[in-house]
Amino acid sequence: MTEQTPTETTRLAMIRRLYLYLIAFISLIAGLAAAYDLIDVLVQQWITDDRILGVYAAATVQRAIARPGGFLIVSAPIFLIHWRYIRRLVAQPGESRAGLRKLFLYAVLATTAFVSARSLYHIIEGSLELILGAAPAEEELRPGRWVAYFFHAGVHITLSMFFARLLQQDGDLGAESGWAGTWRRLFQLIAGLVGLGLLLTGAADALNLVWRIILEPFGEASLETVGTGWRQRGFAGSLAAFLVGGLAWRLNTLYWNGLMTARPEEGRLALRRLYLYGATVLAAAITLVPLAMLLRLGVLYLFGGVDTGDIDIDDLTTPLGLLPVGVLAWRWHWLQVSAEAQRYGESRESEFVRRLYYYAVAATGLLLLWIGLVDLLRGLLDLAIIGAASAEEGFRAHQFASGVSLIAVGAPVWSLHWRTAQRVAEQDNEAGREERASWPRRVYLYGIALVGALLILFELAQVVYRLLLWALGDPNADFFAAETLDGLVRAVTAAAFWAVHLLAIRNDTSMVDEEAEAAAREGEQKERRREDLVARIESIETELAELRTELDALEDEEQAVEDEEQGESEEEQEENEEE
Repeated sequence: MTEQTPTETTRLAMIRRLYLYLIAFISLIAGLAAAYDLIDVLVQQWITDDRILGVYAAATVQRAIARPGGFLIVSAPIFLIHWRYIRRLVAQPGESRAGLRKLFLYAVLATTAFVSARSLYHIIEGSLELILGAAPAEEELRPGRWVAYFFHAGVHITLSMFFARLLQQDGDLGAESGWAGTWRRLFQLIAGLVGLGLLLTGAADALNLVWRIILEPFGEASLETVGTGWRQRGFAGSLAAFLVGGLAWRLNTLYWNGLMTARPEEGRLALRRLYLYGATVLAAAITLVPLAMLLRLGVLYLFGGVDTGDIDIDDLTTPLGLLPVGVLAWRWHWLQVSAEAQRYGESRESEFVRRLYYYAVAATGLLLLWIGLVDLLRGLLDLAIIGAASAEEGFRAHQFASGVSLIAVGAPVWSLHWRTAQRVAEQDNEAGREERASWPRRVYLYGIALVGALLILFELAQVVYRLLLWALGDPNADFFAAETLDGLVRAVTAAAFWAVHLLAIRNDTSMVDEEAEAAAREGEQKERRREDLVARIESIETELAELRTELDALEDEEQAVEDEEQGESEEEQEENEEE
């Protein structure tokens, strides 16, 4: 009989984990969904009387109970059987720290936390509507609906606490290695961004309602504000989103800060920096988009494209609600990024995330700037060639407004991020060599060069095509039409940005020192190998400590058995001597 190699044993263990955790997750989610539907129907039947129930027939109610009941009866035993085997496996060395186990636990925790947050949102929203005196929807007046919300919130909060406790009992919470730590950080990243999104959305909606109440007397009432109770319902929904999102974001922030205090290397990891830069981008978008909306509206008013009486209240209240919230969030997260970079330092992965952020935001700003320049130049040339006449009333004002607003947003975004990265790349030192050789910079430069070349190719080809038709005497050539002017403007602006980035590529190439680049690559490979060896040694030491603990337990058990046997033999000997 052949013995299994360690590689085969590891592969079999992974397949076993994959089967057990996948079946357990599917059966648990199916059971929770079935229980959700079943409890909802039973509570409605138990509390709601027949007059409110109305059109429900007996057969319809039976089906509504039988369908989730069948799923629950089948899925519950399947989950419990596999969960029993999972509990046994946890006692084996290394099982509690396996990446698939962490993926299962965090996936279940994300599901239960989501349902808990949704139930809490409905409870808070309904409570605030009653407190503020709004008239809830008819279905929300049913007591069964409230009981179902409280039941689901209680069940899923309890399950969330149970699985969070399991993660603590594994003994490596906050000190996971490999994929186990990756799944935990991904969970925190998603939970933090979702909570932040709800927090900012709720705050912005509340400010939007405040501005709408202030400005509503000066404009026409919209469909959303016709009727009674719209203010109360609006405040209830926005405050509920603010509270639930703020709770999720705050708990995640406090927990992650605690981990970084205990383990400073956590603050240098890529996913932590990705979370901060992602939150910064989200806050920046909430700031820049409403700023562009207000600028566009102002330019339209200056150029006579819109009258004061024609301005929709929502066009003012929406950006006025988003702008202060976005500014505060943007500044806070950017200061947090800078503070953590100084406190915990940079790693190779966090440097990659930083470069990815700068070049991705620079590309976005460049796109906005290009579109704005095209609109603005197109409007100026149209005004110079055609004059005051226009095919459509207000068309040129809208064109100017769009161009100015996009330039006002895109130009500073692109310039600040591009110049920050370019200053580092122009340095003749180790930091400059790493910046010039980084993948985000190369993808950005060559991507912009490629897109610019393609725009020049296709746009100029269309212009030359119309020029040749006109020169050959085609009566339908229409060379001096607006399409030719549009293509020429797009090609010229694309050529300008194409030249700027080609110059940057040329400078990067001229500054390449082959010996220094080779030494840098060799040093990077050594650093990567060192980090891999350190991680592997830590993993082996952890497994070795677990094996020693298990060996000590076995030796203690054997020693206890030997002592017991020795005690029994001594008692028998004493009895024989007495006889």
